[in-house]
Formats: sequence, structure tokens, C-alpha cells
Amino acid sequence: MRWMPPKQNAAARPAETDVTVSGEAAMAEAANGKGASTLRSVFSNWAGLVINGVVSLVLTPILVHGLGDLYFGMFTLVASLLDSYWLLDFGMRTTIFRFVARYQGGGRRRELNETFASGLAIALLSASAILLLTMGAFAVLPRFFAVAGGDRMIFRWLLALSGAALAAAFTAQFLGTYLCAFRRFDLYNLLSVMTGLVRAGLIVLAFRLHMGIRAVALATLVASASGLLASVRAVWIADPALAVSMKNVYRERIRELLSFSSHAFLGTLGDQLRFFVDSVVIGRVLSIALITPFAIPLRLMTLFRQLGVALASPMAGVMSEMEGRKVPEESREYFLFATRMCALLSLFIGLLLLVNGQAIIRVWVGPAYLGSYRLLVILLAGQCLMLAQQPSVDLLIAKGKHRFRGWWTLAEGLANLFLSIYWARKYGLVGIAWGTTVPMLVVQLLVQPWYTLHTAALNVMRYLRHALARPVLISVLYLGVCWLAKPWLHTANVWQLLLTVGWQSLLFGALTWVLGLTAYERRRLIEKARGLANPNEDC
Repeated sequence: MRWMPPKQNAAARPAETDVTVSGEAAMAEAANGKGASTLRSVFSNWAGLVINGVVSLVLTPILVHGLGDLYFGMFTLVASLLDSYWLLDFGMRTTIFRFVARYQGGGRRRELNETFASGLAIALLSASAILLLTMGAFAVLPRFFAVAGGDRMIFRWLLALSGAALAAAFTAQFLGTYLCAFRRFDLYNLLSVMTGLVRAGLIVLAFRLHMGIRAVALATLVASASGLLASVRAVWIADPALAVSMKNVYRERIRELLSFSSHAFLGTLGDQLRFFVDSVVIGRVLSIALITPFAIPLRLMTLFRQLGVALASPMAGVMSEMEGRKVPEESREYFLFATRMCALLSLFIGLLLLVNGQAIIRVWVGPAYLGSYRLLVILLAGQCLMLAQQPSVDLLIAKGKHRFRGWWTLAEGLANLFLSIYWARKYGLVGIAWGTTVPMLVVQLLVQPWYTLHTAALNVMRYLRHALARPVLISVLYLGVCWLAKPWLHTANVWQLLLTVGWQSLLFGALTWVLGLTAYERRRLIEKARGLANPNEDC
């Protein structure tokens, strides 16, 4: 028996069934109005990422060649150091998203006001701590990285301006999380694009006026401040009934948020160690100038992660709402569908970078950095597995079973740190890359999927068949065609590269449409696409 979505009573919820086609419950979710919202959020995320991604890709070679290896390495090092300050978030972004989504779905206005006010108070305290820590780093960090002479003062200027920019961005990030929990990803991405364009424009202007690296950091501060002011206005647009008052800052609400976030914080700490310590290790163990060739694949990995999160984050909100409605079978079906979609996206981007990575680096930053391709291939292995399983993380958070995930993420981050230091001395940048990838592979293959399946009460064969089999088949066929077409590939310039990436994307898209989706899912996507194009139609 196959459950079909109710057409009239949107409030009706299906009982547990023996649904066998992975994703049908996910498409059924679209039938009651949430599917269109999820699709709209995903498209909004991708539109924002495409624009910001293009800006980042264009800006990177400008910065690399405009600043040179030393100062670009210094700029990247300062950014990596200050990224550790995101630990002061204490896991609150994940926590705020979950609680706001649950309270908003239940129409609990009082709890929403208390959550916002209490979360804002925590965010402002954290932003103040960032400024104090930045001031304290003035004397310590230049000596730690052996920065001497006139470069020491430049390093301190970078710390001061970048620290102030991060404090503004920290508060703006809290407001952005509130917008996302309200399913206003459109406003969130509009603000992100605006901030990115302002920053890029000011940086280009600084180079034209020959103002140097300090002006680049100042541009980041101005952009972050403008983004914060715009975020305040956006929250009022998304939630005009929001009551912001110190009276809504409750000790009990703060305790509830911190209790949940304590385990999410372990994951945040682990993520910092996984993704943001490599530049610090290179600067300390090797040299600041060597940060630049490693930063090139890291930029691509950052865009990779952002694309995966852009797809997964709207679905994470749906999982939290399903968990609140207590519909376990529907939640399992949606999890399988979400995993299949994330696996398809992860493999698509990963294979594009694998096949075209050398051409991308040559066209993007120049042939002098082709050695970075080897680092890119090593990093891709772990990233593909991690992003394909992003719905596993979202499911654990939705169920409040993220405690062990926090501990293993922290262990993975510590392993990354120690292995990177050890292997850097033996193998240089390649050792750093393996130090990041090996712990990630161990966790993603041997720990996370098994714990998630146990938590969700899912059979392994059902998971493999409905979540992973189709993406793997499509990837094999895609690689086969690319291998056969390799003798005819020519990517000497940007237009040839775009043409190559274009036909490869169309190939993967066609395979996904035919093999990656069920007939039911194709039909529902067509209906929802029509609904997005014609909002007044009831599909």
C-alpha cells in the first residue's frame, strides 16, 4: 500500500505505513504547502551562493596577485585566527534555528519573543568578548608567528580591523539565523549578497587607489557594519510582531538554550579544528607564504560546503517540524530523500572539481599554482562524504540526539590538528591535507552513518538502496562519459572551461532526472515548479 498526499485537508497527517519509494513522503510534504517553501528556500540559497561564489572567485586572484604571497598569506592567516572566535557562538546558531522553527511552527509567540531576546543578549556579549580578545592578541600573535619589522604593525592593523568586522558579523549572523528559521532565506541571502558586493567593490576601489592591505581589511569592516544594519531591518520585515525587550530575557530561557547548545558547541569546536586550523599550522610550522597555495583549494572547499548547506538547511527546518509533529515514518522517508539529494549534489560538485580541477586552477589563479590540484584531490575525498551525509547531522539535531555527534566531531578536529602538525614536518602541505582528510573519512565511514541509522531506526539496506544507490550509479556513468570524452577536452581559457563544465553539468542533470528521481518525485517537482512560477495557482 502506498500512501498518497491528501489533496484537501492539509492538516491531516498520515499514520505510519510501509512506504517503499524513498522520497514520496518528502514530496507529499510539498503537497501541504511546505514543499514549495523548501524549494523556494533552496533556490534562494543557491542564487545567493552563485552570486557570492562568482564574487569570491573573481576576487581571489585579484587579492592573490594584488597582495602577493606574503600579504595574502597574512590576510588569510588573520582570517583563520579570528574564525576561532566563532566558538563564542557556543552552538547558539544551531540552537536558535531549531527552537525558533519549532516555536514558529506551533504559533508560540511568547516563547519566540523570549528566545529572540535571550539569544540576542548572548550574541551581544559574545561580540563584546571578540573585541576584548582581539585587543589582547595584539602583543602575542605577531611574536608567535615571527612577524617582525614593519610587517608587525600591519599584522596588528589587520587584527584590529578584522576583529571589529567579525564582531559586527557575529551579531548579524544571529539575526540571519532568526530569518532562516522563519523560512525567510530570501531576505538572508539578499543581505549576504549585498554585503559581499559592498566588500568586493570597496576592495577593488582600494587596489585602484593603491591603498594596500589595511584598506582591504577596512573594506571588510565597512561591509560587515552595513550588513548588520540591514539585518536589523530585515528581521522587522520578516516578523513584524516581534517584541524586543529586556523583559523577555529570562534566565530559564537562557538556561534552556545553553543546555541544548552545549553539545552543539562541541560540534562547533570540532568544525573549527577541522576547517580553520590548517592555515595556523602552516604559518607556524612551515611559513606564512605557503598559506597561499593551500588557501586556493580551501576556497573551493568553502564554496563546496556552502552549496551543500544551501540545499540541506531548508530541509533541516522541515525535519525539526516533523519531529515536533511526531511522525516517525514520514521523518524517515524525508531523511532518505534529503540524503539522496545531498549525495547527488555532493558527488556532482566533487566530480566536477576532480575532472576539471587543474583547468580551473590554471584559468582562475594562473599556472604557477597548479601544484594545488594535488591538495584539492586529497581534500575532496572527505568533503564529498561529509556533505553527502549532512542530513544525518540535521536529523540528530532535530531529534536532540546530537550529544555524541559533538564529541566525535571534537575528536575528529583534534585528530586533524595533531596529524596536520606531525605530517606537515614530514610531507609539507600534502601532510596538512591528509591530516584533514583521514579523520574525516574515519568518522564519515565508521561512526556517523551507523549512529544515525540506529537513532532513526532505519535498516542499513533500506538506507543504501533508497539514499545512496542512485547517486553512486549516476556518478559511475558520469565518470565513464567524461573519461571517454577526455581526448577532446580543451580548457585553455575561461570560455572553453565554461563550455566543458556546461555540458558536464547538463549530462549529470539529465542522469539525475532520469535515474536519480522516482516518477512520483519528477511529477511533484514539475507541479511545484509551476507553483513557483505561478504563485496564484493551486497545485
